[in-house]
This record gives sequence, C-alpha cells and structure tokens, in this order.
Amino acid sequence: MMDDDNWQVIDRPEEGEAVCFDLQAEMRLFDGAVVNVSEQGFVVCFQGELRAWRNHCPHAGSPLDWIPGQFFDADGQLLVCHTHHAEFEPLSGECIAGPCPRGLYALPIKELNKAIAVPLRIVL
Repeated sequence: MMDDDNWQVIDRPEEGEAVCFDLQAEMRLFDGAVVNVSEQGFVVCFQGELRAWRNHCPHAGSPLDWIPGQFFDADGQLLVCHTHHAEFEPLSGECIAGPCPRGLYALPIKELNKAIAVPLRIVL
C-alpha cells in the first residue's frame, strides 16, 4: 500500500515489453488558465532496467504506440513513434532519428517487490 495519494501501483513489465497506465495532466495555458487532460504513460523494461515515459510524441503530440501497448521496434532495441517513425533510446528517452524537437518526457517510478508505483497526476 502506498502512503502517497499521488501514486498508483501497476504490474512490472517483462523484459522487452511495456505496461501502459492512465494519468491526469495539469497544463497551464498562456493566459494563465489551468486545464486538466487525460494522459497515458508507459513503463518499459529494457536490459533489466525500468523507465517510465509519457505516451506522447514530442513532435506531433500523438500516442507513440503503433499497436496499443507496443512501443519497441522489430529488433526490440528502440522505442518507435507510429506517426513519423521517430526512434528513441529506451533508457534515456533520447531521440536518435526522426523529426523530434526533444526526447521523451520522463515520469518518476518507485520499484516495489513485484510491482511498480507510477504517478496518478503530472504537471506539464
């Protein structure tokens, strides 16, 4: 059980796989108004390491997964955006190919015994 209301517990992905989760994002607009939007994040396991990312293309704003929950390329070495086929390093989120103005938006995680805690809410 988590002591912080801002976290949710999800299953740990297997090596080379991802687990998606829902979260809420708070965005402040140019005029100062605050908008709450539904977002999705995902956790990948790559080379035994876990990383959580916002499921959001830094170029087009669309979800990255080409099939729901499928983020890795055919070789299982890179994360690929389905929109323009941009490629990202799974552990750093760095964009190594494609029309990316920056890398992926990292999300915090807390490793538990056989599960992972991820945020319920983020501020963009």
